[in-house]
Amino acid sequence: MGMKDARAQARRDREDLLTGIGVGALAVGYVLYRGIGNIAEMFSNPGAVTVRAPLPDQQITASIGDGAPAIVSSGTVIAPGVSVVAIVFLVMATVAGMLGLILAAVTGVIVCRRLLQGIVFDVVNTRLLFTLSIALLVAGLGEAFFRNMGLNGVFAALGGDFDGSPGLILEAVPLFIAAIAVGVVVIPFRRGTALQRDTEGLV
Repeated sequence: MGMKDARAQARRDREDLLTGIGVGALAVGYVLYRGIGNIAEMFSNPGAVTVRAPLPDQQITASIGDGAPAIVSSGTVIAPGVSVVAIVFLVMATVAGMLGLILAAVTGVIVCRRLLQGIVFDVVNTRLLFTLSIALLVAGLGEAFFRNMGLNGVFAALGGDFDGSPGLILEAVPLFIAAIAVGVVVIPFRRGTALQRDTEGLV
């Protein structure tokens, strides 16, 4: 690779990292906006809790043209008389997902900033990437767990039983995959850090 190609590649790398920082900042804002909006919607109906929930598959007539048959597997449920414990779980679900994603975004931004400074293989970057992976995992698992507990209370208040736990897990699958992907990236960073430490020890 010639000098010109190396400079072009360095410029592209810098632009990619700057883009990553910008996307991370936007992600934090979006996650906060979505989380606060979800909590506000939850209490939008006085005396009731409004939540989105997986539902047993059921056929409806959708308002499309003169009406079209459709099958729905989720919907927004408005439930009065929900216990305080269930409401707390629902709020905790939103907070867990929100904090996990914000931590992941902030950690990613920090890693990009360190890479811009030319710091690649070191213990701090390795730990930051590991933290990012765990944050994504906690965001998915935490939100699914607390939503499951909260929706149990919502359905109980309506005189039914909630059996949509598999649906909640499926919704969290993208975060699980992302957590695994980042976890895999940790491996070469850990090995690169060890190799660099050994190399410096030989100097």
